[in-house]
Amino acid sequence: MAMNTVSRIDALQSSQWPAPLGTCLSQLGDRVLRLQDEPTALLKSLYRFGSLEAGTCNRACVLRQTTSYQRLAYSSHCGVARLRQGAVTMEVFPRQWALALAVLAPVGDIGAGTLLFFDAHGALQCQLHVPGGSGRHAFEELVCAMLHPDQTLLPRPHPAPTPLDAGRVNLAALEQGWSVLREPQDFAALLRRHGLRRLRAYRLVRDKFARPVSLDSVSALLTLGALRQTPLSLRCGNKGCVQRFEGMLPLPVWQGDRLSLCRAGMRFSLAMREVASVWRVRKPSADGVVTTVELFDTAGERVLTISSGRSRGRLELPSWRTLLADSLLPPDGAALAEAGG
Repeated sequence: MAMNTVSRIDALQSSQWPAPLGTCLSQLGDRVLRLQDEPTALLKSLYRFGSLEAGTCNRACVLRQTTSYQRLAYSSHCGVARLRQGAVTMEVFPRQWALALAVLAPVGDIGAGTLLFFDAHGALQCQLHVPGGSGRHAFEELVCAMLHPDQTLLPRPHPAPTPLDAGRVNLAALEQGWSVLREPQDFAALLRRHGLRRLRAYRLVRDKFARPVSLDSVSALLTLGALRQTPLSLRCGNKGCVQRFEGMLPLPVWQGDRLSLCRAGMRFSLAMREVASVWRVRKPSADGVVTTVELFDTAGERVLTISSGRSRGRLELPSWRTLLADSLLPPDGAALAEAGG
C-alpha cells in the first residue's frame, strides 16, 4: 500500500483527517481495529453473513441497502466484484481500497459490527454493517482472522490529485462521437479520447446533448416520481464502489438541508448544500436515447445519477420521459453561470 504511516500520537490531530477516518483514528485499538490490507479476501468472506446492509457514499450522498451477499461474484481478471439481488446492484473495485477497519463498538454514527473501506486519500468508499445475532458472531470471527498485526499505526492519506482538464477540444468531433454512441461504456471511451472530464464535456456541448437544470428539479423529480409511482433508478458511487437502487421510491423528507428517502431495505440521504450543479443528459444507444439527471459536487465529481426504472423489452419507460417534462426546471442566473464554468 503506497501510503506513509503515522504513530498513534496523530490521534490528537484526528479532526484534521477526512471524516469518518479521523473519528476512527481516535478509537484505534479500542473500539476500532485495523484489518489486513486484503480487500479481496474480505469480500470473498461475506457469504458467511447471509444478510448485510451495504452503504456507498461520496461527498453529497449515501445509499444503504440490505440484501443477501451469497451471490457476490468476483472477477480477478478485471478486479471487479458484482452483485445483483432484487433491487440492489453493486459494483465494487477493491483495487481502489487502501485501508480496512472493523468497528466493534459504536463510534459516532457508525454502529457496532461495521466494516469500513477507505481509499488512499482517506475517503470512505464502502461500509458493510452486520446485523446482530448469528451474523455478529461471524463478524467477530472474520475480524480475528483478518486482524492487522499493528494496531498502533494508520496510513496517512495522500492529498487528492488535481485533475487536469483544460486542453483544447474539437467540439465538432466530440458531438459527432456522442451522436453515434451505442453502449454505455462507449461514453467513457469518448471522454478518454478527447481528454475530458464528464462535467466539462457537458458544459461544452449543445443543449440537445446536455443542459443544466435547477437544483430544485431534484426534489421535484423525486416527489412527482413517488406520487405517480414511477419506478426510478438511483446510482450513488465513487471510484471504489458503485451502488444502485431500482424501483418505487417513497416521498422524500427534508431533514435540515438533507433530502432523505426511506423504505424497507433501503435508506438514501442527499446533502443539497454539497450539490453544485444538476444536468439533464441525453445519450443515444442501441435501444434508443437514454436520458439521465446527473448531480455534481463542487469538485466536479458526479455524486448521483437518477434515471428510468427498467421494464421488460424497453430501456426507458414512457412515464420517465413524462416525469422529466413535468419536473425539470431551468436554472437561475447564478446556477447557470456556475454550470457554464
